[in-house]
Amino acid sequence: DNAEKKGKQGPSGTKLPNVQIDEVYLWEVEHLSVRFPSEGSHIINHMHGIDRDSTPLPENTPVFRKIHSSNSEEDMTNKSEHKVTSYNKLIGIHECILSDVVRTPSKEGVVQKSQAYVRAGPRRELHFNPRTVNAAIVTCGGLCPGLNNVIREITNTLYHLYDIKGKVYGIRGGYKGFYDERYPPVELTPELVENIHHDGGTVLSSSRG
Repeated sequence: DNAEKKGKQGPSGTKLPNVQIDEVYLWEVEHLSVRFPSEGSHIINHMHGIDRDSTPLPENTPVFRKIHSSNSEEDMTNKSEHKVTSYNKLIGIHECILSDVVRTPSKEGVVQKSQAYVRAGPRRELHFNPRTVNAAIVTCGGLCPGLNNVIREITNTLYHLYDIKGKVYGIRGGYKGFYDERYPPVELTPELVENIHHDGGTVLSSSRG
């Protein structure tokens, strides 16, 4: 009863006049299919190896989908022997992050516009098939706190949640690792990255060029 009353009353605080957003324009990200063909259609995004209940996005909710379909008719849905769990939250096509959160009152009749970024997060369908994925992680530019945490979590997510069958490579020395033979890549595994978050900097090293 209290929740119902609160919903009818609306949010607490003072409603401001003429402070609103009438139009939102999304800065769209180039879809992977523009440069990389997908290995199949309807590769459903599940978390692997997790045994718990969750509520997936409703089937009729608009989501980001592939622009170009594959010629393959094979259903590429991962049929791993591991248990799979649907994400509690899948990102829909119109979910975004506003770029200008500071708002000022406008004159009556003036259209308030804002630009927005694509919201990150899991989509319903994958572009790449986890069974054939190889991934690379590189750290470039100046150092910032938490780089080893990022390396660790990306590696663990690829292996444990996406259940990839390929390998994860760490590119050493920043961009130099792509072309300098003195910096061979290192294979990253959950065992190798288990404790790197206790160290500062980046275990892969970094450079600006």
